[in-house]
Amino acid sequence: MFPHLTPLIWTFKDGYMSSADPTDWIAYERSLFRTEFTCISRLIASTVAPHAAARPDDRFVQYILTQLRSIESTLDLLAGGGNG
Repeated sequence: MFPHLTPLIWTFKDGYMSSADPTDWIAYERSLFRTEFTCISRLIASTVAPHAAARPDDRFVQYILTQLRSIESTLDLLAGGGNG
């Protein structure tokens, strides 16, 4: 996952620290975005989409579905979205 296998560490004195190499930061950030993308995708598929299908006239659930799909799309893009 991380190009140089540099661990993310934490100390009381300095807090969170990682490598000075930006490729490590990017890999770490993308992995976090990928995790959040998965969570949002599962929420949509398991809870919100079935609710929207059962109640297509419910403005509240349609609004939530639209907002979550927007977030899902953004997280996919930030995670690399098929580009690495």
